Amino acid sequence: MKSWRLYWDTVRHLKAQQLIYQAINRLRPQPSLPVDTPPVATSWLEFTAPDKPQSLDGQTFTFLNQPVSFSTGVDWNYAQNGKLWQYNLNYFDFLNQPGFAIDQGVGLIHDFMRKTATLKGGLEPYPTSLRIINWVRFLSYYQLRLPDIDSHLRAQVRLLQNRLEYHLLGNHLLENGFALLIGSLYFQDRDLYQNAILLVRQELNEQLFADGGHYERSPMYHQILLDRLLDTCRALRKDTWHRDHDADTFLERMARRMLGWLHTMTFSNGEIPLMNDAAEGIAPTTCQLMAKAESIGIKPDTITLSDSRFRQFQTPNYEVVATVGSIGPAYQPGHAHADTFTFVLHVHGRPVIVDTGTSSYETNARRQWERSTTAHNTVQIAETDSSEVWGSFRVGRRARVTLLDDAPDHLRAQHDGYRQLNIQHERQWVTSPDQLLIVDSIRGEQTAVARFHLAPGMQPLAIKRNRILFVWGKIEWQNALAISQKAVQVARQFNQLLPTLVIEVQFRKTLRTIITCAE
Repeated sequence: MKSWRLYWDTVRHLKAQQLIYQAINRLRPQPSLPVDTPPVATSWLEFTAPDKPQSLDGQTFTFLNQPVSFSTGVDWNYAQNGKLWQYNLNYFDFLNQPGFAIDQGVGLIHDFMRKTATLKGGLEPYPTSLRIINWVRFLSYYQLRLPDIDSHLRAQVRLLQNRLEYHLLGNHLLENGFALLIGSLYFQDRDLYQNAILLVRQELNEQLFADGGHYERSPMYHQILLDRLLDTCRALRKDTWHRDHDADTFLERMARRMLGWLHTMTFSNGEIPLMNDAAEGIAPTTCQLMAKAESIGIKPDTITLSDSRFRQFQTPNYEVVATVGSIGPAYQPGHAHADTFTFVLHVHGRPVIVDTGTSSYETNARRQWERSTTAHNTVQIAETDSSEVWGSFRVGRRARVTLLDDAPDHLRAQHDGYRQLNIQHERQWVTSPDQLLIVDSIRGEQTAVARFHLAPGMQPLAIKRNRILFVWGKIEWQNALAISQKAVQVARQFNQLLPTLVIEVQFRKTLRTIITCAE
């Protein structure tokens, strides 16, 4: 039984708008989809060639690395693999994978239409938003005019208009806005366009930091939303009906900022740090997004990381990404982890110290561990999380961060995530060409544990008291009480776990970690 204090610390950060719509969402009936006669006209939009990952092969759908075959018709309510898998099935991304047969795509759309009355999660606003965009993209790219599909698609747009996700806000509401915007262009609906572009503009202004980062602090969701924004920019550039130059200019400016942030956050090997909820194989890669932007004529801004929480250091020998800000927007921290002051390290272009990643959104022990402080490269005290993550997407008490020193070669901050223990944690990073110094200071008397999760396959060559040697260099600790290793599993993709080691270092008051790179 959760305590009243935990619920209060979770709910008190919500906006009044969210609370009102949470009540509305619970009281209104399940969605239904009345379909009218076909609309008068549709207008094909301009999209890039199909570029979605292959998720359908014959009769087998594979999402989140979990294949399922439907031999007697698709079960659009299939839930054995969890809600996210069911959502992916209802997104219809597979329509836009390269080489997909048009007849098969039309057949699957008709199958979905026939089963609309029996749908459960498939008519929720988020999968409806992505499906609207995917259907319009499929119909536009192959220039298909199919009145029954257009009629059903129009009904989905109307359904979404009446069920915008104001109870959640965040990336969900922004995806709702993009879907309505694409729908308004496809059906050339002026009223819908005005409402949609207003929503998209409002949410981009709300959700993007000055440095271009998305406010949910997930590099993966940043890539997803940037991809949506780039597709929208391309569609608007080629569309002659909407005649809204100010909107075009605004969206392209936002795209440049997002591109600049992503470029800065991406390691030299093309990988993003898998911080907060993030995994490979879900979003387009940075390389793909840069190529898409270039094909449209949009170039990234040059940015300096600031209010998006992250900092990046780069020397000729190594690259570091660290977190020194709040874990997420106060009213929507659903994709946040209790990872304050964690960091990820690449040496000579290879991952060395990694985030443990995200393998599941299900409410289970693995999800709880992946969001916990234990699963990150930071300091934990009294086996307590620095921010109180619980459920699959909830956070109670949150660490509050104070940035103390922010310079090109060093960084220092403190947080009060252990204030209930009367303890503060301060961490500083000091960089030089071949060495990274991390200094942890604890204001309090309890023993603390600092953890360092090694990249899979990164086995120590030798262990000498307070020093561990690797092929790439060494890590040594000063003031450590004890140093130990444990076997753990980390994730780079959903439902795939890789074995590795975590180094645990116990200390009191102060710990100095010195990471030296070999030539």
